[in-house]
Amino acid sequence: MIESLVRGDAVHRAAYVDPAVFALEQERIFRRAWLYVAHESEVPHPGDYVLARLGPDEVILVRREDGGLSLLHNRCAHRGARIVSAPSGNTRQLRCPYHAWTYRLDGSLIGVPLAEGYADPKSLSGLAAVPRVESYRGFVFASHSAQGEPLPQFLGGLKSAFDNLLDRTPAGSVTRFGGSLLLEYRGNWKMFMENAVDLVHPGFVHKSSVEAARAHPEALRSETVTQQGAQMFLANGLRATQWDEVPLHAFPGGHVYMGGFYRQGVIAPEREDPVFERYREALVARHGAEKANAVLAVDRFNNLVWPNVSINARFGAMRVVRPLAADHTVVEVVCFRLDGAPAEMHELTLQFVNLAASPASLVASDDLEIFERCQRGLASGTNEWIDMRRGALGDQHQADGSIVSRGTSELPIRHQFETWKRWLAQ
Repeated sequence: MIESLVRGDAVHRAAYVDPAVFALEQERIFRRAWLYVAHESEVPHPGDYVLARLGPDEVILVRREDGGLSLLHNRCAHRGARIVSAPSGNTRQLRCPYHAWTYRLDGSLIGVPLAEGYADPKSLSGLAAVPRVESYRGFVFASHSAQGEPLPQFLGGLKSAFDNLLDRTPAGSVTRFGGSLLLEYRGNWKMFMENAVDLVHPGFVHKSSVEAARAHPEALRSETVTQQGAQMFLANGLRATQWDEVPLHAFPGGHVYMGGFYRQGVIAPEREDPVFERYREALVARHGAEKANAVLAVDRFNNLVWPNVSINARFGAMRVVRPLAADHTVVEVVCFRLDGAPAEMHELTLQFVNLAASPASLVASDDLEIFERCQRGLASGTNEWIDMRRGALGDQHQADGSIVSRGTSELPIRHQFETWKRWLAQ
């Protein structure tokens, strides 16, 4: 069935609307691929834990006494009650609130009340543990499947996004800070990943905010927050020829990144202001001038780690796409502090997220509306196939297996669907 849904230049609408296809995605992608769970800075001390999602399941990431990490299903081995309900905390042991079955931080069973009532108490189970958990530079990923390639190999060419983020920190580490923002829409999860590197839509979908920024040039001379908003909105108004100059890079495994397109003010990759000069000095103190310049010269916008992560290293922001149904998706947005950087840099990250990726964002609300319109349209059976051939003639295959194309190409959607098809067919 899956082979019939994708051909070289088109994808069948069933890939977005069919509940049977969604169920297969959950089984063969979200229960087998490496998925982002949390950041190690969220559980710095023994006993620290956070609740997280791993595909369709709720899990507990906990720091053990030996310093290692356990990832446990949040489900008592007795009657299935949730062990933990608080989003985070610290504990010496995990105890079920229903019948007080008690577990160590590695999930093994400590004891149960009325143990003599069981024919063989020693056969009772501990908490189910996720079979594979790995951390890449502090970013914790896991897989429901015991089999598969190691995490660094899975990340492939997009390891560079995490590397660049860590290289941008004067202290050599990042810290998750703040809460989470949640975006919810009635549309398929793949739409978000495709749209994140679609460079034709901004001038149309975000036209109202572009025009508002153009109508008020004084905003560029206002205080920092207003400046940043105006600069971000104006950047979406590039002409098609300018978008074509923004490169797209696709790597084996479905991963994609786009080049940067912010060019002015506080959102430019290189700035001349007191805050950025202090930041640069701290970075030079860590790396030396040559490497610091090379780190800052990496200008990308959205880095997509297939199947469901978008990370923006320049702004320390991450979005994690969580499919709930074929037509229902939630996106979690989180921020990371560049440890050792001026506090104003953290404020830049928060403002970036509020302007570009929050429920109140003029940009994000436009995108969510378009996703829902697409989903409603695709529910109609009048045109079975969706065209995705734009720019295909310009795809340039590289020796390392990656593909490069110009910004208006639909390379990302073609590339992600090739990976999607491969995983579903396995």
